[in-house]
Amino acid sequence: MTERIIAPYEKFVITTSRKPSQRTRSFVRDLVRVIPWSFHFTRGSCSLNDLAAELTSLGINRLMIIHEKKGNPSLAKFYKLVNGKLVERDYRIRIKGIALARELRRGRSIFTKNSKFRVINKCSSDFGEQLYTMLSIFFNFERSRELIYEPNLKGIAVFLSDSPKSNITLEFQQIETKEFIGPRITISDVYLGKKGEVIKSLMNLLGLGKRKRVKN
Repeated sequence: MTERIIAPYEKFVITTSRKPSQRTRSFVRDLVRVIPWSFHFTRGSCSLNDLAAELTSLGINRLMIIHEKKGNPSLAKFYKLVNGKLVERDYRIRIKGIALARELRRGRSIFTKNSKFRVINKCSSDFGEQLYTMLSIFFNFERSRELIYEPNLKGIAVFLSDSPKSNITLEFQQIETKEFIGPRITISDVYLGKKGEVIKSLMNLLGLGKRKRVKN
């Protein structure tokens, strides 16, 4: 089991592609309710340049856009604000399926500016390590090899676990109550571009498997 912590200053915005379905909009709202320091922006007809201007005004330089297929969330793309322009990162996450919080009868999270956000990798597969490593590069997580429970620790934990058909399941938990909250996400692939070699090198350095699921 490994763990990384998102620092409070790593704020980011989550939005959708244009003309999203109600289900995709609900999914994004679910995400911002369980991820500390994330913000929802209703895109409407905004272009990427418009989004860049909004992020600049908010003082935020990271963006995740949820795309959809046949009305369901299908792909997450990541961007970084560089010199006032949004630059797409070289990796994407393919979403196989979701279950919304209301469908699971789950509540929303409770967190403050002092809440911790911990990402726990329970996967034994190379695919899980690829996903975990990719997320750490985007969010600049601190690396640790074990979960440390501190006195009065409060916040949100995200669990990555292996699921049938070589997918990864991602779920959220309120740390202090151990209650699962928010959506359940099934991830089928991680797509890597030019930065794929960086991720491969990092995984190789850490001894994290054969990387069978990497696609360039």
